[in-house]
Amino acid sequence: MTTKPLFPIMLAGLVAIGCTQSENEEGTQDNSPTTEDDNQQETENGFEDEKQGEGKEDYEEGEEGSEECNNAADSNFRTIVRGSETREFILHIPSSYDSSTPTPLIINFHGFGGCATDFADTIGNYYNLNNLADSENIIVAYPQGITRAKGAPEWDPADPSSTQSITENDVLFTRELVAEVSSELNVDSDRVYATGYSNGGMMVYGLACNAADLIAAGGIMSGIMLGTACEGDEFISLIHFHGIGDDALPYDGSGDFISVEQTVDIMLSHNNIPSDSLVTTQRNGGNVVHDVYSGGSEGTSFELYTVHSEHGKEGGHVWFSEEIDGDSPNQILWDFLSTYNLND
Repeated sequence: MTTKPLFPIMLAGLVAIGCTQSENEEGTQDNSPTTEDDNQQETENGFEDEKQGEGKEDYEEGEEGSEECNNAADSNFRTIVRGSETREFILHIPSSYDSSTPTPLIINFHGFGGCATDFADTIGNYYNLNNLADSENIIVAYPQGITRAKGAPEWDPADPSSTQSITENDVLFTRELVAEVSSELNVDSDRVYATGYSNGGMMVYGLACNAADLIAAGGIMSGIMLGTACEGDEFISLIHFHGIGDDALPYDGSGDFISVEQTVDIMLSHNNIPSDSLVTTQRNGGNVVHDVYSGGSEGTSFELYTVHSEHGKEGGHVWFSEEIDGDSPNQILWDFLSTYNLND
């Protein structure tokens, strides 16, 4: 494996303890997290605390809304306009794209406080998701969260069906995003997938429970499910990567967030996946534990990668990048997602 060179870069998306799940003035559940420190230093060893990166050039995502993110400067910038409301996203069109061929679409949600253009550059370019998209012929959309009461761009995984505002309803916005990309490109509507980091991973769980008719499968990096129930009536397969030393969304949960185990149990129950179907494999010499649950309704499954160590450090709150038995997490993610389509 080739270790990536030192590249000092900061990625927003840490979720601080102290999140509350309350009802906002419109009556929709406010499930998005607050932050204390949204910056992480990315190096050859993954992401480090900002204090460990003193003296290095920092790359920081905006925290004051998309007008501060400068998404419009990106050559792949797109907007969705619905009435008086506008939402933004960055669109990567694979070099292998052929307009005559229906093409799968991945929607990749940034973390709390993030900017779409920075996330697309970091995950898409530096972590090579866009290279994978070119080789596998995948369209990738990087949507921009909205700044609301918490003062930084965020995702609300709930579906406030009482509002048809694309700035208030992120589930509705996601539907409109798929429609917008499909109006420009030949999207395979049966192969639309959602992935996300941190608060973006929370959004994937929100879509799994509120829009499983739209996405065929989902992938979560260092995210967690908010709440204790998945009330949708559609079934969906998911893959989840989580570090054992995640100090933002603790693996064993906290007073504010449920544990990874609880999240798995909720989704197993929702998809009618038998818990005794579990097959566990040790990867990377035991540094990664791979749990596979299968046999759910409509062929659904759930896979969990528990990262004990990555790049010689305890698995943290990151978008994972070290190869796992020869495959990158991005490749593992896509190999899982691509197994599923809405026609299965």
